[in-house]
Amino acid sequence: MIANQALKDRPFGTYERSLAFRYLRAKREYGGIAIVSILSLVGIMLAVAALIIVMSIMNGFRAELIDRVLGNSGHIRLYTQNYPTLELDELAAKLESDREVQSVIPLVEGFVLASSSGVAQPGFVRGISPTDATKLPFLQSDLFSGSLDEFGDGRFGGDGILLSERIARGFGVRAGDSITLIAPEGASTMGGVVPRKKTYRVVGVFEIFAGNANPMDDALILMPLEQAQLFFNFRGQYPFMELKLTDPQAVEAIARRLDAEYLPSGMPYQTWKQIYRGIVGALEVERSMMRLIFAVLITITALNIITGIVMLVKNKGRDIAILRTMGASRSTILRVFLMIGGILGLAGLVLGLITGILFCVYIEPIQDALNMLTGGAIWNPDVYGLPYIPAQIDWFEVSFAAGYAFLVSLLVALPPAWNAARLDPVEALRSE
Repeated sequence: MIANQALKDRPFGTYERSLAFRYLRAKREYGGIAIVSILSLVGIMLAVAALIIVMSIMNGFRAELIDRVLGNSGHIRLYTQNYPTLELDELAAKLESDREVQSVIPLVEGFVLASSSGVAQPGFVRGISPTDATKLPFLQSDLFSGSLDEFGDGRFGGDGILLSERIARGFGVRAGDSITLIAPEGASTMGGVVPRKKTYRVVGVFEIFAGNANPMDDALILMPLEQAQLFFNFRGQYPFMELKLTDPQAVEAIARRLDAEYLPSGMPYQTWKQIYRGIVGALEVERSMMRLIFAVLITITALNIITGIVMLVKNKGRDIAILRTMGASRSTILRVFLMIGGILGLAGLVLGLITGILFCVYIEPIQDALNMLTGGAIWNPDVYGLPYIPAQIDWFEVSFAAGYAFLVSLLVALPPAWNAARLDPVEALRSE
């Protein structure tokens, strides 16, 4: 009676769990779990850890790339050339009062030909007010040379400009030297169209990112907003306004809300994801493909569970037959061996989670140790412009790895568990 009652325990109850753990703990000579199942546990652990580590490093590089791309630009660009300056100033004040908008920056932009000491190369000028310039990330620390003190001083913003370090290096100039800028559109005079050019004084040299990691370093020139309006013939106009948001990843939803609440009807705008859709699309494809590759890897390692459970079922055929004759149902036997696969998968994914997360958390000392062993061959900061490999843990990826590994472990354990449940007790005892 007591044995019968135990055999009819609730699904996945104490009796079924004790059987599953008993079979897992049994030594191999007593028909216990095969070594191949232990190896499958290790394989799941390594696959889950690799998925978390690789996706975290990819997320870190993605965040760094976005920071570099957006380090000099906003998250939403408004095209405001046809609107009066007074109206735009009022709009900027309203937008800056929104909780999801960090700042609104009026801009004048244009391409120029820069020349100095007989050397000429193209440049990209961004006209920005001195106050807004201090909000740019790469100008919030010490400049490569010079300072921001004289930027914007003088009539109509003065004649002081800021150069990127690589332009300054190409011209051989530094803070205090002069450089001539020529606009592509000339000025109309009685004698015809003459090139619009002016000589400016370099008051500072900045570096967006070290390690030649940002293409804007090759061309960027910052000019006071008022001076840029004069130079590019945009007097009293802001051709563009850029918005910095508190959450750049939610830019589409925020842009739609701001358009409905603040923007004049018909004012065109673009989000950074639209402007850089090629980069965003490539990153998304890369992320999806890497997730797929590691999902296949987890599946392959989990398939070894089938071999282990098949061998366990064969070794425990007599036990299964006795349990069936004592009243255990087929569903009980199925659940016992299904739990064995689930336990192996769960143990593997837990160990993988711990390994992967600890690796990402302590990636800097790990990198230092590897660099010491390999003589600095693992990571060269001068090439990438980063002191360490970036790793940013994405808890969605962690959840995906854990959920997928556990689900696959149950699915691959189902066929041998089903065969164990269908085992004929008479045939099993006869073969013994």
